[in-house]
Amino acid sequence: MGLLNTVLYLVLPVFALFYLFLRRKYSYWADRNVPHEPGQFPMGSLKGMGTKYHLIHITDRIYHKFKGTGSMAGFYVTLGPTVLVTDLELVKQILVKDFNSFRDRGMYYNEKEDPLSAHLVSIEGEKWRYMRNKLSPTFTSGKIKYMFLTMQEIGDEFVHSFDKYVEAHEPVDMKALAQRFTCDVIGSCAFGLNCNSLKNEGSELLAMGDKVFKLNQWQMLKAFFVMSYRDLSLKLGLRQLPVDVTDYFMNVIQGTVDHREKNNVVRPDFLQLLMQLKNKGTIEDHAEDLADKITMDQAAAQAFLFFFAGFETSSTALSFAIFELAHNPDIQEKTRAEVQRVLAVHGGHLTYEAIKDMTYLEQVVNESLRMYPPVGNIIRIANQPYQLSSPNVVIEKGTMVMIPAYSIQRDPDIYPNPSQFDPDRFTPEAIQARHTHTFLPFGDGPRNCIGMRFALLEVKFGIAQLLSRLSFTLNSRVKLPLELETKSSMMEIKGGLWLDVKKI
Repeated sequence: MGLLNTVLYLVLPVFALFYLFLRRKYSYWADRNVPHEPGQFPMGSLKGMGTKYHLIHITDRIYHKFKGTGSMAGFYVTLGPTVLVTDLELVKQILVKDFNSFRDRGMYYNEKEDPLSAHLVSIEGEKWRYMRNKLSPTFTSGKIKYMFLTMQEIGDEFVHSFDKYVEAHEPVDMKALAQRFTCDVIGSCAFGLNCNSLKNEGSELLAMGDKVFKLNQWQMLKAFFVMSYRDLSLKLGLRQLPVDVTDYFMNVIQGTVDHREKNNVVRPDFLQLLMQLKNKGTIEDHAEDLADKITMDQAAAQAFLFFFAGFETSSTALSFAIFELAHNPDIQEKTRAEVQRVLAVHGGHLTYEAIKDMTYLEQVVNESLRMYPPVGNIIRIANQPYQLSSPNVVIEKGTMVMIPAYSIQRDPDIYPNPSQFDPDRFTPEAIQARHTHTFLPFGDGPRNCIGMRFALLEVKFGIAQLLSRLSFTLNSRVKLPLELETKSSMMEIKGGLWLDVKKI
């Protein structure tokens, strides 16, 4: 009994202190009279995420519950009080007008132990500004056109990858083929790799992509933990990426750079531009070698980012667009007619200029991105206290802010009948009639997606290639209405996007 009493004497106060600690943590928004979603340990307000719900299900529920009660609602990510923005003017202030108060994304990175994590999306403050200025010239129209040559080489292979399904009268999993296409494009444009994912129905790069994007519930929880407690995570030496992923990419990038420098190999890709930044400090051919040069680790991190940000998001956008065209045959026919008409003007060649002339195709892509934004929530961190008037509260420094892009783009008050696929929502007149921040697939402001134009070009090119030669219809394996895969951190459909395909 004596031992039991001693244990109880020691343990009960610890539990009592822990209980009081949690109570204080989860009373943060109530203490400030802010409308909020309650939280409980360990998930905060994200109970069921990764098992019963996708993250966007949870943020969408909170958005609709509190929309109209003020400009934001409070909720909890693990133990951290978090802001969910419910007002479009506040969205605009955070992303654009008051950008300097919300400059960083709050992503965890560990430059020392995990150099690939220190890429443009993660790094902060002056480091971010410096790298953004260095990289911006790599995504001008001229440089994207330069990389488009590499993309064109993969286009025919993409169309031919459907041949075996056409001949066997078998349905195709559109997401799987779109992933192989974007993996080959990004692998080639980012690293100069011939991945041959389309030919071989898979590649090592594709397998690495799965390790980065397909997280289980605890991996997602860890990702939020390291974002919420970055100083502690750094002290503990926690990594953002698995060791084998880092080793693979570092070896590939270093090996390719060494080969090119040794043999004077020049390719029209992103890695070539990064090599110029490493060796000269600038990508301008006529400039003096006086600019600050980036390190090999910095170059590798940006090449990894190009893959990381461009592979999964672009394949998601491409597969959903083709799915909606299969689901809406009239729109598919209208899009195909434009593709064929523009191709005829350009001598039958799918050039950079031809894609720019396909305006209805652009509307199709935008409408697909509205319904299925690959990144459903945009995250920013307050880097200084920020006063709101409705509710009357200060967003404290270090607080995570989420902008629910998916919820805004599916809001029936903004887009009537939001589940209907209607590219006419993106005519110039329709865009003009809406608030400036009702369409956010690439974010906005100085910290928007730097590769937006490349991604849009890749998706439009992929669609135009397919529609010019193939016709798509829904297969009975597709379960309607579509249901999100809760285990995926991205927007993925349970059971797959299965389509029937025929040659025209």
